[in-house]
Amino acid sequence: MHRILLTGLGLAAGVFASPAAAQYPRPNAPAPERTARLGRPVAVPDNAPVDSRIRPVGLLTPRQSDSGVPTPMPTPSALPASPPVAMPRIVTGPTPNVTEDRGFPSAQPGPSYPVPMQGVPTLVPSVAPPGGTFNPGGGLNLGGGYAPGGSFPQGGTFIVPPGADCPIQDGVPLGVPGLDAAVGRVAGCGRWYGTSEYLMWWTQRANVPPLVTTSSPQFFGQLGNGDTQTLVEGPFGQTMHSGFRIGGGWWFTNNEVRGVDARIFFLNETTSNWTATSNQHALLARPFFNVNPNTAPENTGSTSQIIADLSRGATGGVVVSLANSVWGAEANYRRFLMGNPCARLDGIVGYRYLNIQESLTITENFARPLSTINGGFPAITGTVYDSFSASNDFHGGQIGLIGELRRGRWTLDGRATVAFGNLTQTLTVSGGQSLITANGMRVTDTGGLLAVPGANIGRYTNNVFAVVPEVGLNVGFQLTQRMKLFVGYNFLYLGNALRPGAAIDTSIDAARVPNFLFPDNPGPIPGTPQPQPLFKSSEFFIQGISFGMQFNW
Repeated sequence: MHRILLTGLGLAAGVFASPAAAQYPRPNAPAPERTARLGRPVAVPDNAPVDSRIRPVGLLTPRQSDSGVPTPMPTPSALPASPPVAMPRIVTGPTPNVTEDRGFPSAQPGPSYPVPMQGVPTLVPSVAPPGGTFNPGGGLNLGGGYAPGGSFPQGGTFIVPPGADCPIQDGVPLGVPGLDAAVGRVAGCGRWYGTSEYLMWWTQRANVPPLVTTSSPQFFGQLGNGDTQTLVEGPFGQTMHSGFRIGGGWWFTNNEVRGVDARIFFLNETTSNWTATSNQHALLARPFFNVNPNTAPENTGSTSQIIADLSRGATGGVVVSLANSVWGAEANYRRFLMGNPCARLDGIVGYRYLNIQESLTITENFARPLSTINGGFPAITGTVYDSFSASNDFHGGQIGLIGELRRGRWTLDGRATVAFGNLTQTLTVSGGQSLITANGMRVTDTGGLLAVPGANIGRYTNNVFAVVPEVGLNVGFQLTQRMKLFVGYNFLYLGNALRPGAAIDTSIDAARVPNFLFPDNPGPIPGTPQPQPLFKSSEFFIQGISFGMQFNW
């Protein structure tokens, strides 16, 4: 019986001992090929040799040393202890140990700090508090965000080592509370920002008086006479402009409370041309109102200058051209007002400049038989032009608001300003004639039809008070930690603008128009010469879309 029991125990021990023994090769014997077998877990000594063909499988694989022996994974107790080091800290929870002076907190000794101005994350000096450890060479997974070399302990405090780059890395989703719209800009991203935009803006069309008419030959294109029709009157000109706007700013401190902001934009000059010839209209005329009662009765009141009349053998054409360009600049002091990690509102106050340049030119060319000339200079061909240029220079102070809403990588930015100041209106009127007689003699003279020497030709200025409001709205996407792409809409308005069409006086003393009447005409009427330079203010606005990017550093 005893032998039977001993034999059974020996067999049982052999069953359990065999797999464990198989893990250790015999001294001086080659390692045999093995297949996977299930066995009982056995403790392996630290100094036991390891077969290089057997690799552990798991979530973490030890790094192989140069000798081929796996380097043991460090345990938490093996990590070197670091003394507390002064670190920038962003706090997001209120506690009672801080005084606050318009955004610059004064940190007192204590485990935590309050958030000035309604909970906006603020950069204050600190040391790593209990639970606020640093992870050398690693980071912390914060629900999709990543904090390199830092941690997010309980209490909502995010710690970033000095010199670390922005906590939000390229290609990592944003939207982490306490990081989004706060840490991503404040901690380590720099104080500078810059924007560049391509502009597709439209300006308001110019209003012009009746400049060109047509009619049956017997009505001479005179307004209110017979079947006369106006060909150029009212809104006129191409309004689409391409342009560019650049901007930038700098924060005085890392907490983005006080800073400066500046922008400048340009809209390229756009020219609109309207052309008509005697091939399109049998009669072309330029209407005006003659205020001189001493001229022939048929020329007093509503009358016209004939450009082309096919019934009398006169041919010609006319071109009406409008050109305008706009540019402006602003410089502001920027101050945080209120906000939270996903929204903020800033106030700005500063200086604004706006310049609007416009010019309107009417140019006519004619050719006529000498036999049809029944008045004026005996020219058979010639060119006559009138030019009206208006410049608006605005200088003023402005106030406004800048707001931002952030949801993950998407942002909605708004800007509204209003400027008050002085508008200098400058009007320049010029004109000229180049005529050729039947014998080939060329005669040039100053003045056209609507621009008359001794009357309105010259340069004039006027100063008025003006208001310039502007609003803009952008939808942006945070492409990388430093770059944001956006598309937006902008509207700018000037209420007291001087525009060239409104500066034209169509009431004219015909006796003052060069080469219009016979040399023995009765002469101009006494008193104020007409036409006069007009300063009729009218509205001017710009609106359009923009495509741009913002870069922080």
